[in-house]
Amino acid sequence: MNTRYSFPSDSLCNSSTTVPYSSSPPATEDRMARNRPAARAGAPSFLIRTAMRISRASTWMTLELLALLVQISIITFTLSISKKESPIWPMRIWIVGYDIGCLLSLLLLYGRYRQLYASQVDGFSLPDVEQQRSSEDSRFSHLMNKCRTSLELFFAIWFVMGNVWVFDSRFGSFQRAPNLHVLCISLLAWNALSYSFPFLLFLLLCCCVPLISSVLGYNMNMGAADKGASDDQISRLPSWRYKRVDSNLEAGNSAPANEDPECCICLAKYKEKEEVRKLPCSHMFHLKCVDQWLRILSCCPLCKQELER
Repeated sequence: MNTRYSFPSDSLCNSSTTVPYSSSPPATEDRMARNRPAARAGAPSFLIRTAMRISRASTWMTLELLALLVQISIITFTLSISKKESPIWPMRIWIVGYDIGCLLSLLLLYGRYRQLYASQVDGFSLPDVEQQRSSEDSRFSHLMNKCRTSLELFFAIWFVMGNVWVFDSRFGSFQRAPNLHVLCISLLAWNALSYSFPFLLFLLLCCCVPLISSVLGYNMNMGAADKGASDDQISRLPSWRYKRVDSNLEAGNSAPANEDPECCICLAKYKEKEEVRKLPCSHMFHLKCVDQWLRILSCCPLCKQELER
């Protein structure tokens, strides 16, 4: 907020002077000016993320809508052609209850779509990420979650009752109502597949992980081919057969000899007449160990010094 103060003429050398004065500090104005481009730059990315999230949710809701419509259509058609069937167990009641559950799921899906559309409008009209939803939207979202939980509980109980009624074939229910029996088995199989989908997905990932790991490992080895040393480079490195040298005896000391050194690749001690190889950095390893290492990475396993090309 800017305020203008006017001083009388007798106080400023008999001349009327108007001095502008800003109540906002200059540092605050500069900070606000710097934040405006950042806010404008962050708005497109927020809109893109919102659009992607809405697209994924819309695709999933479309699949749910198709599944519900297919189930309702099949149930309606089967009930219309099986009016004369008389099953032992109340399969018709179970099918009608399942159909009512599907209709309620359609209403719930419509409510979720309205909620998603409202969030889409709010997201594109208000670029501020910190903006909270209104209390009415919060109550509606809470009500939708409660209805969804209750409906899922109903389907779980109905699934158990359907299994008890359908697979109890002591009274020959299939012969008395073949269409209703097949429809109940189909709906139960669909629900069993839906409930076991996370487990099937986990099992599929467990089966595919070894294959993916082998493919990635092969690609990693191919990518590391350029980093490995050639056979000519490896053959130029000095090698000999290991011979234990007792430094204490050479020094005229009767103390027991030091323990044999060990290869840091295989962690095994050097033995007499074993082939060893020395790198330019003066580190020594077993010949077989270091040759395999250098074919993958042309550097010392200890100090990471590269070999000369």
